[in-house]
Amino acid sequence: MASAGNQKLACPICNQTDQVKTTQAAYDAGVTRCAPPDMPTRQISMMSYIVFGILIVGICILLIFILIGGMGSHINEIFATVIVAITLVCIVTALVVSYIAFQRVVRGDAEATVLLPEWDRALERWKELYYCSRDDTVFDGQTKQVWSDEQLISLRQIGGQAAEEQPAILVQH
Repeated sequence: MASAGNQKLACPICNQTDQVKTTQAAYDAGVTRCAPPDMPTRQISMMSYIVFGILIVGICILLIFILIGGMGSHINEIFATVIVAITLVCIVTALVVSYIAFQRVVRGDAEATVLLPEWDRALERWKELYYCSRDDTVFDGQTKQVWSDEQLISLRQIGGQAAEEQPAILVQH
């Protein structure tokens, strides 16, 4: 058992302390299965909105050039009005597409934010785990329960609360 002093935690399998480290230290040393829980994020694809917006703005610029260039050559008034109307529609369309894209990003951020408390709990749980290099074992520092790879994967994924409740092996002294 670890105490408030410098006494290290013993592995529940080999009962040694010299190869025991926190999961953070193990992960930093290259043990990938000791990775911390993934922070919840949402990947929102914006490429279609960007391409569509560029296309609309390009059309708008082209129509403005036609309108400005046509003024010097005394463009027909009806044709100029149509070009101005289409240009305004292009501008409004680009603004609407931008607004829709922005709302998608905001919605994705809100969905990820809802998962943050669960991620915080998983991260706190992960910080209570230790790794023994000698036995290649991850265990709970308080209960001495050894964790399986499936439990570690479940903890890393948001929604992995089942791993906390079902230890794979219970080692008693």
